[in-house]
Amino acid sequence: MDIFAEEHDGSPWVRLVITKKAALKIHERCPNPVGQWVTVRKTTLSTAVPQDEANIVKAGVVYREMDPFEEAALRNFVSTREAEKSAHPTGTHAATTETASNDLIYKRLDRAQDIRIVQLLPGTFEESIHCTLHECSTDFEYPVDPTKQVQGTKYLTFTAPTFHVVSIASGEPIWYTAISYVWGDPALIMSITCNGRIFKTTQNLYTALRYLRRTDVTVNLWIDQICINQNDLDEKAQQVVLMSKIYKRAWNTVVWLGEETATSSSAHATLVAVKDALQYNTTEAITTADDFERLDLPSPESEAWQALGQLLSRPWFQRLWIVQEAVLSHDVKFMDGRKYITWSDMSLFATCMIDNNLESLLDVGQSAEHEETESGLSRIRMIDRTMDFERVHPQQSPLLGLLVDGRGSRATNPRDKVYGIMGMTAKPLYPDYTLPVTKVYIDAAHKILDSYAPSLIDLLCCVDYEQPSENLPTWVPDWSIPRQTVSIGYLGAPRGIHQSAKGTKVSWNYRPNGVSLNISGFCCDTINTIGPLAKFVLTDLIIRESPTHAFIMECLRQVSQHGQKQPDETSIFEAFWQTLVAGKDHSGVQKAPRDYEAIFALLIDTATGRSPSFPDQPTFKRKLNLANLEVRRPGHVYRQMQIAFKAAVKGRRFGTTASGYMGLFPKSTQVGDLVCIFSGGHVPFVLRQHGEPGPYQLVGECYQHGIMNGQVMSMAGFAFDTIEIR
Repeated sequence: MDIFAEEHDGSPWVRLVITKKAALKIHERCPNPVGQWVTVRKTTLSTAVPQDEANIVKAGVVYREMDPFEEAALRNFVSTREAEKSAHPTGTHAATTETASNDLIYKRLDRAQDIRIVQLLPGTFEESIHCTLHECSTDFEYPVDPTKQVQGTKYLTFTAPTFHVVSIASGEPIWYTAISYVWGDPALIMSITCNGRIFKTTQNLYTALRYLRRTDVTVNLWIDQICINQNDLDEKAQQVVLMSKIYKRAWNTVVWLGEETATSSSAHATLVAVKDALQYNTTEAITTADDFERLDLPSPESEAWQALGQLLSRPWFQRLWIVQEAVLSHDVKFMDGRKYITWSDMSLFATCMIDNNLESLLDVGQSAEHEETESGLSRIRMIDRTMDFERVHPQQSPLLGLLVDGRGSRATNPRDKVYGIMGMTAKPLYPDYTLPVTKVYIDAAHKILDSYAPSLIDLLCCVDYEQPSENLPTWVPDWSIPRQTVSIGYLGAPRGIHQSAKGTKVSWNYRPNGVSLNISGFCCDTINTIGPLAKFVLTDLIIRESPTHAFIMECLRQVSQHGQKQPDETSIFEAFWQTLVAGKDHSGVQKAPRDYEAIFALLIDTATGRSPSFPDQPTFKRKLNLANLEVRRPGHVYRQMQIAFKAAVKGRRFGTTASGYMGLFPKSTQVGDLVCIFSGGHVPFVLRQHGEPGPYQLVGECYQHGIMNGQVMSMAGFAFDTIEIR
């Protein structure tokens, strides 16, 4: 096990001790959590609570009994608030002018910490939907109880979890279920009745409400589309600030995936089968039809995998806000029509699929143009990682890491690429929806650099687009554009795979205009040739006349004309195959293994029709042929090499430099662009200068074989200088 739980007799608490294995999963920049203790309350449902599979919170039900200390704390909070309200009456009035019919149901919230809970009234599935809004405070939190101790330890504190808000009208605790969902097409509008007035909702929410409603009892929900006045930008900004409290205070969270489809039953059954069969499979590779049959899994050709892929392609998995909503919730369940999946089951399933390299089975015919869209599996895995970090370091997730994780997500408002993650970071930006998008992204970059100056190199590694947005400095990532490549250098410094400026420290400062940066760097080479974009490079390395084959042949043509001798005396063959995987293995966190060499030799010889293809190509004791790639060991290495190859070249161009080096360069690289290393940087970057001595434009990170391990520092004329990037 990764986390061990220890219970104490008579205590409602569990002590969790983090092991080394679990710590490695938490976060790249996590301070050593091994052996740290995390306190989690053992919450138990009252025996009076009616149960259903989704466990939607029912109005008027006590979900957890308070002890005398907790009850006194709540009464004291209510008394204090009532006294303050009497001393400073605010009155209620419409939040905005009546520009939209939905505005008529809202009254301005008295305080910044107040929210609304929607009470969904009972009814049958077909009946019209009626609900009311109930104003509540998120300000209350149970204090530490000094009377409770665990003998012999100083690590545990006794604070009851606050899984409710407090009714402003009655002063009573209000338990509720938070709903995580996709708004859906704004053109598809349905009508419900809220506070006695007609209220417009999107069709997807309308459908969800029909499934969430009960026939015999009112249910308490928090739903952003109804609980927030979406036409009041000030209220919207304030409620975004409260998002972390809203999901942390919820008794549970239900993820609405949509109505069941014809393949839902098959998808759910396959998910359970994978989870049960593979959760303990740590060594055996699953490659043949016999392997699937032995594990009692559908055959690789079965339509059951496509059904599962369709489930994981539901729009919810691509929504930005889901990360924060899932991470901050303590009990999450997926709802697919009337079918349910627990978060733990979904998480275990995703882990099994990824760890056993079975993701390709879920391919649902996605076009190459949309390959940048993250899979549901990777999203679940990423959220799990963020959850682990959040449990150990609440609201301490690095802002840059959250922005990177959310980059491939979809958000209607591009500002939400920043604002939609603020509940998980220690250095939040206050939402301001009146600011230009570029200003929001610049402010986020400043926040990252002001919090931790050495993060500059990682920030620059996130620049990944052909043409920067107007008014956005080229060193600031445009988070509204999904990443087109797999980063070569992001978070790579601690791993030591590449060390272009070995032994130096990051050195930079803002220019007086606050938009440009002065960075200590050295321009060491110039782009001499640049090849076509590896746009649709897949993993078909052995198929002639494929896009991959054409890409390899063009790379070989450039090498034959411009890269016949490597300046560092490395063999041309070595430089070539290392460049095609950017010096990394399939995981991206280790150097490329020598096992790749023989397979690359086979594939290149197959592509060229001659052997050897390079004059300095080595010979191998055991000569491989294409049939060997179907055998377990060579086949396993070949599949890993395919992953490394695709990660390195997709979205980049192969090229050579004036010094004769080979490299992989950003999409918008041009002949004449400069290759530069920055002080403290572990990967080189491509820069472009418009006039002398004008500032430089950052084009992006690159891989240039022969300068990835500090060789530049020994070049004649080497000296760091100040480079202005705008």
